[in-house]
Amino acid sequence: MKRLFCLMLALVLLSLLPAVAEDNAAGSLELQELLDWAEGYRTRAMESQPLNDPTAPEAFSEDGYEFIYEFATLYMDRPEMTDESVLKNIVIMDPAEKAPHDTAVDMTTDEVLGAFYNENATLEGDKAFAALYISDVMPGGASWAWVQRDGQRLMTIQYAVHEQLATGGEGYTDAGLIYTMQGDLVAAIRAYGLDAVINEADVRDNLSAVDDVMKTTGYARVPVSYIGTDLTGLTEADLTFSGVEFLSLTPEKAGELLGQCQEDQWMEDDTGEFIRTMEFPGCEVSFVYDANKENPVVDTLSIMKDGMEGPRAVRIGDVFSSVLTRFRYGEGEYADLQELLYTDAQGDNYGLAEYGADASALLHYTLKTADGRSVVLYLHFEYMELTEILLYIND
Repeated sequence: MKRLFCLMLALVLLSLLPAVAEDNAAGSLELQELLDWAEGYRTRAMESQPLNDPTAPEAFSEDGYEFIYEFATLYMDRPEMTDESVLKNIVIMDPAEKAPHDTAVDMTTDEVLGAFYNENATLEGDKAFAALYISDVMPGGASWAWVQRDGQRLMTIQYAVHEQLATGGEGYTDAGLIYTMQGDLVAAIRAYGLDAVINEADVRDNLSAVDDVMKTTGYARVPVSYIGTDLTGLTEADLTFSGVEFLSLTPEKAGELLGQCQEDQWMEDDTGEFIRTMEFPGCEVSFVYDANKENPVVDTLSIMKDGMEGPRAVRIGDVFSSVLTRFRYGEGEYADLQELLYTDAQGDNYGLAEYGADASALLHYTLKTADGRSVVLYLHFEYMELTEILLYIND
């Protein structure tokens, strides 16, 4: 049973590793490759019968008339599939179907990003967007790419192409690909705007928006690993998160950083010291005071609601695998529903996982700081989703 769990996890996750060229030789999305790929689906549709009735009222939307096939869903400009019908959009959800650059549903984030040109490997940006590249040769045309996200949770990866129409000066294409992400996997791929035309001002507005994101720094993707031993365990740097420096946190700083205190409770313990617990909108913090209710020292910080990020940007609602792969793992043994993830020679710094038969789990990380304090991070999961983040000083 030695290292059984980590070995099984590694086998699964290694199968998802991207095959990315070391020199990042992948190119950006080109309009012609997108149109050629889309035409292949149009040809297949012409040779097949849709699974739905495209003439039914519910088949029409702003995307066009919906034609559902086993291999994809096509949106046309009319409810008939003829030589004159214009293809507007395509959605594929079948992992067997290939999109441009040999991408597909069920690929990981890294696999998609590695399949295209990318100038921003760390996804530096803000919590909502990160730009991947901009190619501006206006008025001849332009292309760009970015990701939309909610913190560490990627929602979409978009590649766009604006090519000047052959007639010259009469507009630009507004086509591209959108990869919808669920967790770390592609759930759907959408080719959009295959017949769309926009003006030069619209193109420049798009470029300006992406350029603003490209210049934004301060928030990046937390490194993850499907190997485990190439990451570090919990470090003192991880104790600074969401603007909070845990080790030096005071009640005054907590009020400044975390908002209005909603509940403030005092309790005397059996040593004569006082414990003050302050409840804020996103978390709860407790401090230990001396017998005179002076000299407060931070004791615990607990997060039980989604919104505030903890160490390594973990959040309530994150799935177990996405949290495990942000910290070091893979060093120890698995036995009796417990697994040693890593440890140092002294045993002062280590990670431990505990698994319940009811799909619960607990990740336990212990760190000895430079001043000799022992800090513990508990991450509790129910049905493999993070439900509580607890950080405390273990005296």
